[in-house]
Parts: sequence; structure tokens; C-alpha cells
Amino acid sequence: MPPAPSAPPLQVSASPRVRLARLALDSALAVPDVIGAEAGVHGVHVTADPPAGLLRGVSVIAQADGRYGVDLRLVARMVPLVALGEEVRRRVQASAGRGGLADRLGTVDVEFARLLTLDEAPRDTEDARGAAGAAPAAPPSAGSPAAPATAPPSPGPGAASVAGRASSGVPRPSSPAPPAGPLGEESDQ
Repeated sequence: MPPAPSAPPLQVSASPRVRLARLALDSALAVPDVIGAEAGVHGVHVTADPPAGLLRGVSVIAQADGRYGVDLRLVARMVPLVALGEEVRRRVQASAGRGGLADRLGTVDVEFARLLTLDEAPRDTEDARGAAGAAPAAPPSAGSPAAPATAPPSPGPGAASVAGRASSGVPRPSSPAPPAGPLGEESDQ
């Protein structure tokens, strides 16, 4: 008997959910002040991508209206976060439009897991590249000029008027009312 004809190999294309996850993560990581992405402590910000494994830092979930909500968990430099989040969201939406997925994209939520200072960000990048042995910055020498130590300015009157709030150190004009005691009664000054 002749062998049965073999079926063509099954080609699995990525689902719109996985395509949105890849697209969102790539778009977010392309923003200059975004350094990376994290899955989170419990690993909830991940999306399974069968050919590539897990996409860490992005979770894509079906919404009731048939679209997909995207949640990104990012590591960024210490910059204004509202503007950075809006830029990430704008880039994800633009990429979805270019990729033919704009009608499938729902809400895009951006969470910043960690913020790195300018000093920390290059160090993390160097560590990732394996740049061991870089000399640490030299400590200031004993002969370098130092700013004189001064006492902080006194808060001035009225500084304790709002509990839990720090004063700016600028004296406030005194009020014509007599000073109040601990319970609001007039003091015997």
C-alpha cells in the first residue's frame, strides 16, 4: 500500500492577545527612560508566547467588550512618571494601529515597579553587560572644599498649624489673635 500523503506542517500564528503583548512590551522598552520590565513578585505580569516562552512585564487579558487590556510593569529612570506613562501608552496605541490591532486594544495600564536614579541606571546596565572590575568612584579627598555645616532654618511661627506637614522654613506673619494653648484655649502669656 502506498504511504498516506503527509499533511502540510501546521503553522500556528500568534493570537491577537500574544501579538498585543509582544507589541506592547516592545513599544514600552523602546521609550528612552524605560530600562526594563518585571513580572512582579508573584509573576502575574507575564504572557505566554509559545515560540518565545514567557513575556515578562506584560499581562494581556480579555475584556468584556472583546478587546484586550494590557498591563505593563516597568523599570524606569527617575523622571516625571505621569508623562512617561502617557508616552508609553501613546506608543503602544500607535504600534497597535500600525500592526492592525487597534480595534483589539483596550485599556493600557502602566505601572512602575522600580525607579532608578541616574547613578543607578548605568550601573545596572553595566552589570547586565558583565562589566566587572570597573573602578568605583574615588571618595572625596580630605583637602577638597566642603560646604560649611549650618543649622536648618527655624520654621517660624505657625509652622505647626497643620499636623504632619513640614514647614518650608519661611516665617509666616503672626496673627493678631493671642497664642492658643494645647487645647485651643488662650494661653497665660
